Amino acid sequence: MEISVKLQEPFSYAVWPVICLGVIVIGGLIWFSILMLRKSMRNKPAVKTPRIKQRTPEQIAHIKGKYLHELVRIESDFSANKLGHRAAYQKMSVCIRKFVYEVTGIKVQHYTLSDIRRLNMPMLEALIIDYYTPEFSRMSAGDVRSSINKTKRVIEGWR
Repeated sequence: MEISVKLQEPFSYAVWPVICLGVIVIGGLIWFSILMLRKSMRNKPAVKTPRIKQRTPEQIAHIKGKYLHELVRIESDFSANKLGHRAAYQKMSVCIRKFVYEVTGIKVQHYTLSDIRRLNMPMLEALIIDYYTPEFSRMSAGDVRSSINKTKRVIEGWR
Protein backbone atom coordinates (compact mmCIF):
# COMPACT_ATOMS: atom_id res chain seq x y z
CA MET A 1 0.00 0.00 0.00
CA GLU A 2 1.39 3.27 -1.11
CA ILE A 3 0.81 6.58 0.65
CA SER A 4 0.42 9.64 -1.45
CA VAL A 5 0.84 12.18 1.35
CA LYS A 6 4.18 13.89 1.39
CA LEU A 7 5.60 14.95 4.75
CA GLN A 8 6.71 18.50 5.27
CA GLU A 9 10.40 19.23 5.93
CA PRO A 10 11.25 19.97 9.57
CA PHE A 11 10.79 23.63 10.45
CA SER A 12 13.94 25.59 11.24
CA TYR A 13 14.74 29.19 11.93
CA ALA A 14 17.27 31.17 10.01
CA VAL A 15 20.54 31.48 11.91
CA TRP A 16 21.58 34.96 10.74
CA PRO A 17 18.95 36.94 12.78
CA VAL A 18 20.07 35.17 15.99
CA ILE A 19 23.71 35.96 15.24
CA CYS A 20 22.90 39.60 14.46
CA LEU A 21 20.89 39.99 17.66
CA GLY A 22 23.74 38.44 19.69
CA VAL A 23 26.28 40.80 18.16
CA ILE A 24 24.04 43.80 18.91
CA VAL A 25 23.51 42.74 22.54
CA ILE A 26 27.23 42.05 23.14
CA GLY A 27 28.17 45.34 21.46
CA GLY A 28 25.67 47.20 23.65
CA LEU A 29 27.07 45.59 26.81
CA ILE A 30 30.62 46.51 25.83
CA TRP A 31 29.56 50.10 25.04
CA PHE A 32 27.69 50.39 28.36
CA SER A 33 30.70 49.01 30.27
CA ILE A 34 33.04 51.51 28.62
CA LEU A 35 30.70 54.39 29.47
CA MET A 36 30.48 53.30 33.12
CA LEU A 37 34.25 52.91 33.36
CA ARG A 38 34.84 56.37 31.90
CA LYS A 39 32.23 57.88 34.22
CA SER A 40 33.79 56.30 37.29
CA MET A 41 37.23 57.54 36.26
CA ARG A 42 35.90 61.05 35.72
CA ASN A 43 34.02 61.20 39.03
CA LYS A 44 36.89 59.82 41.09
CA PRO A 45 37.98 62.59 43.45
CA ALA A 46 41.63 63.43 43.56
CA VAL A 47 43.37 62.49 46.77
CA LYS A 48 43.65 65.70 48.68
CA THR A 49 45.38 66.47 51.90
CA PRO A 50 43.00 67.62 54.59
CA ARG A 51 43.26 71.16 55.87
CA ILE A 52 44.59 71.47 59.39
CA LYS A 53 42.77 73.89 61.69
CA GLN A 54 44.91 76.54 63.27
CA ARG A 55 44.59 76.59 67.05
CA THR A 56 45.95 79.03 69.56
CA PRO A 57 48.39 77.74 72.17
CA GLU A 58 45.72 78.25 74.85
CA GLN A 59 43.24 76.11 72.93
CA ILE A 60 45.83 73.38 72.42
CA ALA A 61 46.74 73.46 76.13
CA HIS A 62 43.07 73.09 77.07
CA ILE A 63 42.59 70.17 74.66
CA LYS A 64 45.78 68.50 75.93
CA GLY A 65 44.55 68.74 79.52
CA LYS A 66 41.20 67.24 78.59
CA TYR A 67 42.72 64.19 76.91
CA LEU A 68 45.50 63.71 79.47
CA HIS A 69 42.74 63.56 82.08
CA GLU A 70 40.95 60.97 79.91
CA LEU A 71 44.13 58.87 79.82
CA VAL A 72 44.43 59.07 83.61
CA ARG A 73 40.87 57.81 83.86
CA ILE A 74 41.62 54.92 81.46
CA GLU A 75 44.69 54.02 83.51
CA SER A 76 42.76 54.08 86.79
CA ASP A 77 39.93 51.96 85.31
CA PHE A 78 42.51 49.45 84.07
CA SER A 79 44.24 49.36 87.45
CA ALA A 80 40.89 48.78 89.17
CA ASN A 81 40.17 45.90 86.72
CA LYS A 82 37.17 47.74 85.29
CA LEU A 83 38.79 47.47 81.84
CA GLY A 84 40.52 44.54 80.21
CA HIS A 85 43.50 44.82 77.88
CA ARG A 86 41.45 45.03 74.71
CA ALA A 87 39.01 47.61 76.09
CA ALA A 88 41.88 49.74 77.43
CA TYR A 89 43.60 49.76 74.03
CA GLN A 90 40.33 50.56 72.28
CA LYS A 91 39.71 53.48 74.62
CA MET A 92 43.28 54.73 74.12
CA SER A 93 42.81 54.55 70.36
CA VAL A 94 39.58 56.52 70.57
CA CYS A 95 41.21 59.01 72.93
CA ILE A 96 44.22 59.80 70.72
CA ARG A 97 42.08 59.92 67.58
CA LYS A 98 39.64 62.38 69.18
CA PHE A 99 42.57 64.44 70.43
CA VAL A 100 44.03 64.69 66.93
CA TYR A 101 40.60 65.58 65.56
CA GLU A 102 40.11 68.38 68.07
CA VAL A 103 43.57 69.80 67.52
CA THR A 104 43.77 69.49 63.72
CA GLY A 105 40.19 69.09 62.53
CA ILE A 106 41.14 65.92 60.60
CA LYS A 107 38.65 63.12 61.22
CA VAL A 108 41.24 60.44 61.98
CA GLN A 109 38.65 58.46 63.94
CA HIS A 110 37.39 57.30 60.52
CA TYR A 111 40.86 56.54 59.13
CA THR A 112 42.58 53.20 58.76
CA LEU A 113 46.27 52.74 59.45
CA SER A 114 47.14 53.24 55.77
CA ASP A 115 45.12 56.48 55.72
CA ILE A 116 47.00 57.68 58.79
CA ARG A 117 50.32 56.86 57.08
CA ARG A 118 49.33 59.14 54.20
CA LEU A 119 48.76 62.01 56.65
CA ASN A 120 52.45 62.03 57.50
CA MET A 121 51.90 62.01 61.27
CA PRO A 122 54.56 59.55 62.43
CA MET A 123 53.75 59.89 66.15
CA LEU A 124 50.10 59.02 65.60
CA GLU A 125 51.04 56.22 63.23
CA ALA A 126 53.40 54.69 65.79
CA LEU A 127 50.71 54.76 68.47
CA ILE A 128 48.09 53.19 66.23
CA ILE A 129 50.56 50.46 65.23
CA ASP A 130 51.21 49.89 68.94
CA TYR A 131 47.46 49.57 69.58
CA TYR A 132 46.56 47.33 66.63
CA THR A 133 47.87 43.99 67.86
CA PRO A 134 46.32 44.07 71.36
CA GLU A 135 43.17 45.65 70.02
CA PHE A 136 42.40 43.10 67.29
CA SER A 137 44.23 39.89 68.15
CA ARG A 138 42.43 36.84 69.45
CA MET A 139 44.32 36.86 72.73
CA SER A 140 44.66 40.50 73.67
CA ALA A 141 47.85 41.17 75.59
CA GLY A 142 50.15 44.10 75.80
CA ASP A 143 51.71 46.56 78.22
CA VAL A 144 48.82 48.94 78.81
CA ARG A 145 50.70 51.24 81.17
CA SER A 146 53.58 51.60 78.73
CA SER A 147 51.15 52.42 75.92
CA ILE A 148 49.36 54.96 78.12
CA ASN A 149 52.71 56.62 78.90
CA LYS A 150 53.59 56.72 75.18
CA THR A 151 50.22 58.27 74.44
CA LYS A 152 50.71 60.85 77.19
CA ARG A 153 54.14 61.77 75.77
CA VAL A 154 52.65 62.21 72.29
CA ILE A 155 49.85 64.42 73.61
CA GLU A 156 52.21 66.47 75.79
CA GLY A 157 54.65 66.94 72.91
CA TRP A 158 52.02 67.92 70.33
CA ARG A 159 52.46 71.36 68.78
